[in-house]
Amino acid sequence: MALAGSLKDFHLDELLQLLASKEGALEIWNVKGVPATTLYLKPGRIRSVDQKGKPLPPLAAKAVLITLLQAREGAFEFIPGARPAHAYRLNWPIERALLSLVTLTDEMARQDLPPPEARFRLVKATGSLPCQDLLGQAGKLLARGASVEEIARKLGLPWTYVAFCLRRLQAAGAVRPTLTMGR
Repeated sequence: MALAGSLKDFHLDELLQLLASKEGALEIWNVKGVPATTLYLKPGRIRSVDQKGKPLPPLAAKAVLITLLQAREGAFEFIPGARPAHAYRLNWPIERALLSLVTLTDEMARQDLPPPEARFRLVKATGSLPCQDLLGQAGKLLARGASVEEIARKLGLPWTYVAFCLRRLQAAGAVRPTLTMGR
């Protein structure tokens, strides 16, 4: 079943539910702030999330999917039977990924996010903390203090996702805002 259209008519969560039992590539493009992205699917699973022909690591894939879930503009095409040329696999169950991503998207919409220039410093990185994946990759930046925008740029993530995670880490006492705004 070939399928093409606009994210204005079919949002990503609806597309993934519709294609959950299919194998192929869901190509998405013309989404503001997101390079052309391909989701490789197999029945019940997201095999990988690719940009520029390369698979994204889990943290970047999650952030891109959150952004695509929120997108209301852009185009898509599903190519049945297409498989990635690489061996890298996320292998995420579609239903579980959707539930997790929709929940995060809802939480992000309800929170007051810090601006891109807001700076944070690491206070502690122990115990059970939210956003462990981001903390693991941004730990060195946060140890010296870094802005939301700087972390997003270095990790290749949308600034809104980084801001959301830093707000959650702040609430858990792991990071604190610094007095210096800007660079």
